[in-house]
Amino acid sequence: MTDSFDPIEKRMEALMTIIDTAIFSAENPHDQLMLACAMMQRTREIFDQVLGEDGRKKMFKELV
Repeated sequence: MTDSFDPIEKRMEALMTIIDTAIFSAENPHDQLMLACAMMQRTREIFDQVLGEDGRKKMFKELV
């Protein structure tokens, strides 16, 4: 990987720390599932807003 990606990697790491903190704060598997569902909903909303419906569908299709 080139140095040009280094700031992106650092930003992704910082963002993942926030997500990891939320995951680790879940007290039980039920809370973890609720958090995962909420994160999926927000992900869908962000994809729709930024990429549009077609872009969102493509992103989710590529995940599967």
